[in-house]
Amino acid sequence: MNLVFASGFLVPQSLAGKDYFRGLRQQYPGALFPKVDTIGDVADRAGQLAAQVAAGFKDGDIQIVAHSMGGLDARYLLAKNLNSLAGRVKSLSMIATPHWGSPVADLLTGEAAPLPLRVLAAKLTEGFLAQFPGLNKKAGALQALTTAAAQQFNRDNPQVPGVSYYAYAGNGTGSSLLVPTHGYLRLVGTTSDEQDNDGLVSVASASWPAALAEAPWATDHIGEVGYDLDAPPDFATSFPYLAAIGRVVARAAAG
Repeated sequence: MNLVFASGFLVPQSLAGKDYFRGLRQQYPGALFPKVDTIGDVADRAGQLAAQVAAGFKDGDIQIVAHSMGGLDARYLLAKNLNSLAGRVKSLSMIATPHWGSPVADLLTGEAAPLPLRVLAAKLTEGFLAQFPGLNKKAGALQALTTAAAQQFNRDNPQVPGVSYYAYAGNGTGSSLLVPTHGYLRLVGTTSDEQDNDGLVSVASASWPAALAEAPWATDHIGEVGYDLDAPPDFATSFPYLAAIGRVVARAAAG
């Protein structure tokens, strides 16, 4: 199987000896893990993704599993038929991809914050950006993740016939870094699926083009790729992450 794992925003495929997708290089030794600009916009990231997939898998069908912004990159790749890959990609599985944007991105870019919550929003923004001093509030990736940008993105990048799309989401907590944003999304959400979230992306936003392929995972955005930042020294999540990814891959392969 030509299997691709597309990474999300801010964190590279490998950092300080840790892989973005914990344990998947060992679990799927023939898989491809493309490296893209961690804070670039979708068009640039999608171009990088397409070039590496085309070079890595010169023939045969392709299955893409994407986390977070990686799902937007892959959708763009397919809609624009970059490197003539649309006809070869048979499935796109998207884990916690913010298809409808994230209020957290709105908050971080300064595009929106409900008036009663602006003090809280400012503090959350300050705290988040302090963790990542190299991140500009107007970085391409952040802009692409806003709710306003999502509306135009969905118009410009519809489903591609012949591709099976599978959506997944998380609705739990884990690493303390995301506890404030988890609470913020619960505060600003107006429906239960907008309030259910993984600390960055709501269940509602992850549900595209239709309902989720299975019930939301009981973990946060970091746990979805195998980590818990509050569990040193190995930072492994207690969530059965490898089993969840196994279901994602099996469902994609079954078509």
